[in-house]
Amino acid sequence: MKFHKVEQYSDEWWRVRMGIPTASNFHLLMTPGGKVTAPDNKERRKYLYRLVAERILEEPMPPRFEGNEYTERGKDMEASAAQVLSDRVGTELLSGGFMTAADGRYGCSMDRLMPGRHEAAEIKAPAAWTHIAYLVDGPGDRYRPQVQGQLMISGFSLLHFWSWHPRFAPVHIFTKPDERYQARLRSELDLFCDELDSVERWVRRQGNVAEVVQMAGEAEYDQAMAREHGPDFNRER
Repeated sequence: MKFHKVEQYSDEWWRVRMGIPTASNFHLLMTPGGKVTAPDNKERRKYLYRLVAERILEEPMPPRFEGNEYTERGKDMEASAAQVLSDRVGTELLSGGFMTAADGRYGCSMDRLMPGRHEAAEIKAPAAWTHIAYLVDGPGDRYRPQVQGQLMISGFSLLHFWSWHPRFAPVHIFTKPDERYQARLRSELDLFCDELDSVERWVRRQGNVAEVVQMAGEAEYDQAMAREHGPDFNRER
């Protein structure tokens, strides 16, 4: 694992994660139950093409956006939520930065790290009704690909799911590594990254828009000259 000391949502954070699969999208490659997504799955293909675009254009796709009022509230309240968790577990929490696998082919962000404990935390400060859903039903299996991906990349032994609202009891759930699930996820990520590299090479070979237009114009010119001067016409390049 390689740790990148960057602030989440900063320019550096966007740059280091561009063009590689990240844990929040691992559900597009594998279901919570461990079933691999079909290669022709529409959402999987869309994600692959988005990453190719990021690599070639060297900018995040889609562009960075401002969240809605609840997203912004979550960001504003996160520091308070993190402090309550820090007091609860009795250790300082550090910024999660960004982590990549040893080969740099995929990565993840975690909200906070617990130094010296090989543990991390995903921190939520959601709207009241979302927090109540976590309180009653838990976060559900939909987070499994992301959480197991985070544990796999980091090599950590425990991930804390922490949802906090100032007027309700907190939600604190622990997740440990599932080695069998991680092995399947790692294998699928390797295949996906191979496909990503292959598609990127193919797209780059097509040239950029200006080059394609120029080539089309040259072809039309050659065809016109061949019609006028005969099939043996060959202008100097």
